[in-house]
Amino acid sequence: MMTPVKTMLAGAALFAAYAGLLPQTLSAQERWTPELSLKVNRLSELSFSPDGTELIYGVNSVDIADDKYLAEYVISDTTGANIRTLLEKSSHRSSPQWSPDGSMVAYLSSETGVSNLWLINASGGEGRQITSVSQDISSFEWAPDGGAIAFVMGDPDFIDPGVKDSDIFRKNHLWLVKLDGEKPAGKIANLTRDADFSVSEWAGNWAYSWAPDSQSIAFAHQQRPGLDYWAKAQISIADIATGDIARLDAGNENWMYFPKYSPDGKWIAFINAPGVFKWSFLWDMKLYPVGGGKIVELPPSKNRLPFPWQWAGDSQSLYYIENDRVTYSFYEMPIDGRPYSKIFGSPDDLGAPGLNTYLTSSYIDVSGDGERLAFIGQAHNQPPEVYVSKLAEFAPSKISRVNEAFYDIGALRTELVEWRSLDNTPVEGILSYPESYQEGETYPLAVQIHGGPNGVDFNEYLPLMRYFATAAYLEKGYFVLRVNYRGTLGYGRKFREDLIGNFGGPDYHDIMTGVNHVIAQGLVDPQQLFVIGQSNGGTLTSWIITQTDRFKSACPIAGETDYISLEGTNGYFQTSWYLGGSFIDNLQMFLDRSPIFHVKNVRTPVLIQGGMLDDNVPHTQLEEFYRALKRAGAEAHLVGYPGSTHEYYPPKLYLRLLRSCLEWTDRHRSAGR
Repeated sequence: MMTPVKTMLAGAALFAAYAGLLPQTLSAQERWTPELSLKVNRLSELSFSPDGTELIYGVNSVDIADDKYLAEYVISDTTGANIRTLLEKSSHRSSPQWSPDGSMVAYLSSETGVSNLWLINASGGEGRQITSVSQDISSFEWAPDGGAIAFVMGDPDFIDPGVKDSDIFRKNHLWLVKLDGEKPAGKIANLTRDADFSVSEWAGNWAYSWAPDSQSIAFAHQQRPGLDYWAKAQISIADIATGDIARLDAGNENWMYFPKYSPDGKWIAFINAPGVFKWSFLWDMKLYPVGGGKIVELPPSKNRLPFPWQWAGDSQSLYYIENDRVTYSFYEMPIDGRPYSKIFGSPDDLGAPGLNTYLTSSYIDVSGDGERLAFIGQAHNQPPEVYVSKLAEFAPSKISRVNEAFYDIGALRTELVEWRSLDNTPVEGILSYPESYQEGETYPLAVQIHGGPNGVDFNEYLPLMRYFATAAYLEKGYFVLRVNYRGTLGYGRKFREDLIGNFGGPDYHDIMTGVNHVIAQGLVDPQQLFVIGQSNGGTLTSWIITQTDRFKSACPIAGETDYISLEGTNGYFQTSWYLGGSFIDNLQMFLDRSPIFHVKNVRTPVLIQGGMLDDNVPHTQLEEFYRALKRAGAEAHLVGYPGSTHEYYPPKLYLRLLRSCLEWTDRHRSAGR
């Protein structure tokens, strides 16, 4: 299961390259291993300065020795010729934002034990703490006039009942701290103190937006915290001066999110589901007229999955991103009813660096004057770097060389493949070649399955694939096939809705017909097949080995196995929704499609792994499956990772996770030689 929660697996950075040193000294003779993959820097939180002359971004790396994810934030000119460190590498700073006049940068720091707001001069110096709260601040946003900062935080006055009571919970509120220059002015104010809802946290400050006159804030909220309630989110507007809160009337009560005021203050853009919220995702962009009038419905986007990113400076169009097969593409939507146009995004060109990874932080920005855009780009054989282009004529130039040490390591040969599934539906996959590939030879195949099902396998840098040691598999002589199976985003509405009421049907056949396709190409040894998956990919891995014995080993990570017990123990209703509704009314489907009820069929050795603090796929799902497999006489091994959730593992344990699947696969490959 893929939770739609803003998370970053990597959180750290060393930025010595611009002091004349490379982050590490490597040669083209290096070979990819899980350890080497963790040395690649991730980039994050990119934005132009208000005058468009500079960029701030994060460089994230992993400190295995200290078991920490670190982040360093740097400021660069738009050519990359002049780069300076603003915030030294640390494990507790995040979310830098320029002040509206560009003189300061606000950020979050938990160095005191709680995440608070801090300020630092954009020219450098020491950071200054401006809030001292007892609950973590999860996100914030400057007022356009620079006189205040809004932020989201749990209620500090909440009294813990000392027991787990389903009707007692801590609400999230929208808060305000006023500023007098570089210092706080007065006490923080709770803008939603008396509200009968909880302010939404998903997507951080993309869930709320200041009016350009700094007099009001549009924000998303839900009945109470949790993803089941998030699926019914609404939008309201808080008046700063009066404290009044007014619900945004979209003409329906359907899910709405991502409010964004236009620069001229006349409109609030937002996304709105056309009916009851679907976990396969379906929504459109609309405009709310601030001064009164009718809601404007913008033309549907290509896949009806637009994420409104930012307004054009003249308030006449919206920039948005949308899943587009193996990438995100970047579009412009005029507000006068004319159709959208694509600015960039090349799903067919695997060599083009693009927005080829999950949306986990701000990784594209348009300058305030609308002249340029900057983005964090990567491809299967190109590590993340910052690129800048003219907006009117897309021709990006690389302005960072954070990962230069990795440019020449391995071929990482990769291509798109397509085949027909059992029902004749076209399915796309990404096939990566062994580093030792010789034409005419056959090789073992590792099938690597993404989460979701409303996720996607992107054309992202292979050594940075989350939860999988993809590049190391290629180094060890495996083909790796990643299948964008039914339910995957970016292939149209029907493709992602085909799973509804048929979970474990077309998705399974999409994967198995893909395996047959690459075998038929004469590339793969049909006796050397292996399967690995995380989240819903782990679920499918567990399901696959109950349906076929073609795979020599399996490695499900955080996979669901008992959909009946899952419905009562995980955080939201997504899997039950894909199965066609609750087991209360749909019991036979749950019995037919839960892997645990088919363990007697399993002949494949299976390594089951996951985080012990996972509340998305509770660890009990893994334990149930393991015990059932052992009772059925299967070869099974279970590893639970302490301090780990669905999406977060401490660095040392994350390295062990990567190694374990690789070693398990290798062990069973060797056994059959």
